[in-house]
Amino acid sequence: MIKQMFWVAMLLLLCVATSYGQYNGECWVVSNGDTVYKLYADGNADPQVIPNLPQASAAEVNPADGVVWIAVSAANTVYRYNPNTGDFLAIPDINRPNMVSINPADGSAWIAGYDAVKKVSGDGTTVTATIEAHEPAVAVNPKDGSAWITNARGPIARYDAAGNKLVDAPAMGEPKGVTVDYDGNAWIADSQHSVLMRVSASGQKLVEITDIPNPTSPRINLVDGSVWVVSQQSMLVNLTADGTKTTEVVEADGTVFPGFLAGRTIVAISVSPTDGGIWVADLVGGPAFQGEVSKWTKGGQQLFTNPIPQPSSVSVGHWTGN
Repeated sequence: MIKQMFWVAMLLLLCVATSYGQYNGECWVVSNGDTVYKLYADGNADPQVIPNLPQASAAEVNPADGVVWIAVSAANTVYRYNPNTGDFLAIPDINRPNMVSINPADGSAWIAGYDAVKKVSGDGTTVTATIEAHEPAVAVNPKDGSAWITNARGPIARYDAAGNKLVDAPAMGEPKGVTVDYDGNAWIADSQHSVLMRVSASGQKLVEITDIPNPTSPRINLVDGSVWVVSQQSMLVNLTADGTKTTEVVEADGTVFPGFLAGRTIVAISVSPTDGGIWVADLVGGPAFQGEVSKWTKGGQQLFTNPIPQPSSVSVGHWTGN
């Protein structure tokens, strides 16, 4: 029944949809757990939306061609949507998918579900690798196709493009966030234990930070190599590759925080490779406390906001095209 409702909605959408053209820095947003919006680079919303997605958990865009992969947890399915042609393709049998990492070099997608990560070919037709892991997070490096995969109850490891394990990283308590740079170095976040760790492509610990409370949603800026992370669901923190904090807020009592306030309940961020701006999904932000998506400069200046109801995922891609 759920899948039938989904495809009815898709057919209605395709009857009125027009060609979107190529990707131009727009941001794809999951809203209210059942709707996907597209925001243009200036923050304005496209009039077309994708509705009736039960328990939609992520929408990740391939910046090379604008194709969007939408994870729908209730259907145990990920949908590959090409806005240039209007084509939808279902990738079934993925247990509660909640995260997608795209390799723009070949269009393939690494999809994290509840108990495994599956790599799917760029056309969405073939599962080419399956890696078992509990509540994993995944980040793929488009330079060589390798991927870092966390495991909330087991080892953190780097895998090659075929899904073969290359190396383990030092253990963490409950890692649930990861991002990777072009050299294969990864930042891994353990919000439960307030640990943020950078590891090399060979699995060596390079940096360990324990003074950023409850870090989540780490995202590398591939232009300058810095990393952004959310702290305590309200503050954005920027660090250089060696872990040096580059932004800070000083309270009236002299207390120093290593970042700037950017929301009330930040659940996800995405960093634009074109201008370094940070897109923020604030679950209960805005004047009506019903949620908003905002964009900020690296220095903490808010560029705009859009009142999107209960946004839980934002994606502007993560590849410069080099």
